[in-house]
Amino acid sequence: MTTNRISSRRPLVVMFGLLACALLSGCGGTRIGGKVLRGDIGTVVIVNSTDPRLSQPGIGGIEIELSTPVAGRGGRVVLATGVTDDTGAFSLNAGPAKKLPSRLSIRASGENEYEVRNTIFRPQTGEQVLVLMRRPKTP
Repeated sequence: MTTNRISSRRPLVVMFGLLACALLSGCGGTRIGGKVLRGDIGTVVIVNSTDPRLSQPGIGGIEIELSTPVAGRGGRVVLATGVTDDTGAFSLNAGPAKKLPSRLSIRASGENEYEVRNTIFRPQTGEQVLVLMRRPKTP
């Protein structure tokens, strides 16, 4: 009798397991990745994934925000946020590709850093976001 109860719960356990897996993986969302480097000016550009600058040492601890404007309202909707790792790399889950607009805004900021904001076109397969940040503010 105990085995019947356990076996009758198994589909429910499997269903919850699959649901948790889907939620944790972002439901197959579009990942937008890139790197934050030091530059002479602050800007955000799209580069090919083979761009040699992506292998340079980057800036860790920079907050990255991906957003899109709200049509006719002047506001914006934040799609994803993250922080660069020790190498300056980041990867954001931007949601389903079919719902992602073609124009996105990227904001990068950190303590004692000049904020960088720019509007970009959605990166295509084989492309990444390269964020260049000016020299830090002097105290």
